Amino acid sequence: MRADIMRANVVTVREYAHTLRPNWTEGSRVDFAETVYWNAGVKTDNAGLATVSFNLSDSVTSFRVLADAFGRDGTLGSNISEISAVQPFSIEPKVPLQVTSGDVIQLPIGMINGMSRELRGAEVTAGGPGGIKFTLSGDNAATLRGKERTRRFVQVDVGHEFTGLAKLTFDAKAGSYRDSVGRTLDVQPLGFPHESSTGGMLERNGSKSFEFTLPAGIVRGSLSSSVSVYPTPLASMTDALQSLLREPYGCFEQTSSTSYPMVMAQQYFLTHTGVDPATIEKARNLLEVSYKKLVGFESRSKGYEWFGADPGHEALTAYGLLQFTDMSHVRAVDKEMLDRTRAWLLSRRDGKGGFNMNAKALDSFGRAPVDTTNAYIVWALIESGEKGLDKEIAAVKASAVSTEDSYIVALVANILAATGDHPGARQLMDKLVKKQETGGGVTGAVTSITRSGGDALAIETTALAVLAWMREPAYAAQVQKGLHWIVESNKSGRFGSTQSTVLALRSIVAFDNANARPKAPGRIILSVDGRTVGTPLAFTAGNQGALVMPDFTSHLVPGTHTVALQMEDGSSMPFSISIKYNSLLPDSAKEAQVGLQVVLKDSEVQEGSVTEAVVSVANKSDQALPTPVAIVGIPGGLEVRHDQLKELVKSGKIDAYEVIGREVVLYWRYLKAKDTFDVPLSLVAAIPGSYTGPASRAYLYYTDEFKNWAPGLKVNITSR
Repeated sequence: MRADIMRANVVTVREYAHTLRPNWTEGSRVDFAETVYWNAGVKTDNAGLATVSFNLSDSVTSFRVLADAFGRDGTLGSNISEISAVQPFSIEPKVPLQVTSGDVIQLPIGMINGMSRELRGAEVTAGGPGGIKFTLSGDNAATLRGKERTRRFVQVDVGHEFTGLAKLTFDAKAGSYRDSVGRTLDVQPLGFPHESSTGGMLERNGSKSFEFTLPAGIVRGSLSSSVSVYPTPLASMTDALQSLLREPYGCFEQTSSTSYPMVMAQQYFLTHTGVDPATIEKARNLLEVSYKKLVGFESRSKGYEWFGADPGHEALTAYGLLQFTDMSHVRAVDKEMLDRTRAWLLSRRDGKGGFNMNAKALDSFGRAPVDTTNAYIVWALIESGEKGLDKEIAAVKASAVSTEDSYIVALVANILAATGDHPGARQLMDKLVKKQETGGGVTGAVTSITRSGGDALAIETTALAVLAWMREPAYAAQVQKGLHWIVESNKSGRFGSTQSTVLALRSIVAFDNANARPKAPGRIILSVDGRTVGTPLAFTAGNQGALVMPDFTSHLVPGTHTVALQMEDGSSMPFSISIKYNSLLPDSAKEAQVGLQVVLKDSEVQEGSVTEAVVSVANKSDQALPTPVAIVGIPGGLEVRHDQLKELVKSGKIDAYEVIGREVVLYWRYLKAKDTFDVPLSLVAAIPGSYTGPASRAYLYYTDEFKNWAPGLKVNITSR
């Protein structure tokens, strides 16, 4: 059979061949794709030759060609070669990844003569949107010797009021040759970010308003506004996903929670019609990427750990098992991985109704209280379809009956309801009713499995209570109040941290499934201070995505304002309102427990030299703190050294890191009580200019409303 397969014709199941863009013109370069061909099924002729076709991108560079092959007799082979893309004359501008309003870039433009003879009259010009000024330094026209590579500098003054993506164009000529290159410059506002936001439920023929105050010291060009209304859970999931993707998500729980909305979206697609195929495809592709990243966190001795280290952690593994089980209903999941994860978790039972906790568990999952951890693991196992947990269920029931911790009570109420112990479940649900405030939130939680606090803990607890109450019709009033409180906690699409956002979405989706009814058409009117903004937004019963209202930024000045939404006809829908701006004053919270200082060793650095940012982190409390995060803003002309960051992980200075744009995210599993230490970040001066980095901040990941801020670093990089 093997020989038959080897002799069979190779069928190409997937091929990528880069193509020339439809609007391509000679001398215009905007396409810098790095991969130009990929094929897993190329069949050669009898001489071992095969031909493939593709277009190169606009990069003037060398492309590596990697080929792996096998013969009919099973012989393996491989080779590496190169394809060089050359032009008689070309330019290569070096643009920072991201800068701040007011930065001045001494932008180097490489000019390359690809021929052996000289080229006369070589010159370059630069242009872009209003608000950015370009000044060529020195004499422009020059003669390039054969094969010469030289540089010109263009001073780029980024206006103090300019923010957003700037399309830059660089045009050059030498002799009879021309070259044109396009680049995108990301410009972020100066100062510290602030946000005023709210959420809630907009009822049929009802209205909602939000009052907020803008200070006088707003950084020019930084003010933005958004209003979204969510006609379906899909709209909420999509908005939550986009919001979560803007936050760090470098560990297993964060990656898992960020991908969970995609799992819920795929489940939604299976039960609803009329969804845009492009939305379905995008969610499927994102889920594919997330799945591959998630399985990479598996520990060597099985189970899952915060950053993929060994040994695995029981509660974190339980959460992973829950998501992988849900995911298996909408995409292929490695069954062997699922089975060994479940087997490993069940092997951690202590025979007394609880679970053994690894003594080396250092992350917040591993350090949650024992009763909290046991209840969470049993809940996750039950939700993922596990049977035969009678002893464990009895143990967590006894714990829930004797405690006033609403988080544990809510978890166990779900467990008992799911396993048929309705009297026991109702007893716990009644305890939760007594903890529900007039506004709908459930109080009384001590901590959660992620050791969260503040808003995130309240959202997690209320969502779990709502999920439990929904199993019993007698608690319909509590469900309505709780769900209204949850949607009012929506801030720019997110519901607190990653874990609380997932639980909030689970409750919203469950409510929609239980109360699905046809939506009615209508329209929504947005007003600011009594004046209508734009035209009313009409919607139909078939709308699936978020209804995005007109931007009202131009209506805002310093002072107090009222934003109002009014629905005519329609159906009950959640909404969110957000106003964001930057200020020169930080928004540090007095409740923040993680202190932060960031100092740059050198304020002036020569291009190509190395400097250092010293990040000082302090635990200001007398208790160990779970999952602290420090996000360090790097000025635009500096670049981090990934090799040095890897050494910091290896040495134990940090537990993990991410680089997102020009920000370095540093992770720790925990901070010891009153602990203080410095972390050096090695930085290379890459592009000359004067830069200010984004503000840095430190906080507990699962209590992210309490942040400490540090001002953006400033540096002047001189050309060599």
